[in-house]
Amino acid sequence: MKKSDRIFDETYKIDQATNRHMIEVAIAQHTEIFNEWDPAPFKRRSLDPYLQSYLEEGSDEIPSKYEIELCFTLPPGTRNEQIEEEVRNGIKNSFISKRYFLSKDIKKTNTRMIVFVVVGLICLWVAKSLATEANLQSILLEGLAISGWVFLWEAVSLFFFTNRQLYHRYQTFKRLQNAPVIFREQERTPSNSLLPSNTRAV
Repeated sequence: MKKSDRIFDETYKIDQATNRHMIEVAIAQHTEIFNEWDPAPFKRRSLDPYLQSYLEEGSDEIPSKYEIELCFTLPPGTRNEQIEEEVRNGIKNSFISKRYFLSKDIKKTNTRMIVFVVVGLICLWVAKSLATEANLQSILLEGLAISGWVFLWEAVSLFFFTNRQLYHRYQTFKRLQNAPVIFREQERTPSNSLLPSNTRAV
């Protein structure tokens, strides 16, 4: 086993039943998964922002070649299968919604990128065409040439930076959306009944 694999196995436990890396979250009740200010039902409620950041971070740390699952641990006696099914749907719908809005941002970015490329090339073409009939040092030609390179640089910046970040988040949300959601109870702490009544466990 590679050293990097051992590190991930130590940081993120593997569910022996599914062989998936678990992103584990301990909660006191199901409502903690969602934004406390959102009054909508679970199936339409937005995720708690801190939880979302934590899930994204976990997904980023686990290489995409590994399958993942989201594991929520609850106190003993607090599980409810009906609520948990609603929570699963709510988590899935939340990531579907985020992917939808991200896809719109990606389309807008791609449109801007195409516009910048076209305008930049036009500016450079005009500057080169006029250069045969005018002085290369003219303010107009220099301005057109500079503008052309600026537009092209903006297009490159959108492609290599903004778009890459948007696509990365889109794929992260897709991965989290498709990850199975499981619920488990915390293991009960062994009783200290053998200790004398005046002894405190540390």
